[in-house]
Amino acid sequence: MSVFPGASAFPGNFATAALGVFWDIQQCEIPDGQTAAEVVERLRSNFRESGHLGPVSINAYGDMTPHDFASSGIKHNHFPAGDKYGRQTKMLEDIVAWAGENPEPSTLLLIAGDVPDELVEAVKLLKSRKNYHLLYVHPAPRPTVITLFPLPED
Repeated sequence: MSVFPGASAFPGNFATAALGVFWDIQQCEIPDGQTAAEVVERLRSNFRESGHLGPVSINAYGDMTPHDFASSGIKHNHFPAGDKYGRQTKMLEDIVAWAGENPEPSTLLLIAGDVPDELVEAVKLLKSRKNYHLLYVHPAPRPTVITLFPLPED
């Protein structure tokens, strides 16, 4: 079953638009007994089940040492355990770069625990200037999807 709230997770033009996923694997870890490739495939499956048919890019940030991300088909950014500032700064830089490369409408999905104020401000600025659908998945106590900002009226 998908963690996304049905087909409404990707309404209208967002169903075929670019989807950028930015995943902090230090705060939202790969479950024990699963590989990175399995989790990535489950994410992609959840997107399809929730109505997303467009291109998907996934970026992971954190200590990649115990994981096999080479076979997962995603961009992985290694940061030693404890380098929270570096990890979050790189995530912010990548979100800004991704937004510049992907025309609106687009969907940006954060999979993270604590989101720093700088990232929240950048996402607010992005939303104010472009037609982006912004989702946030928080890990505890179970994965919860939150729409950060309301979608524009159709």
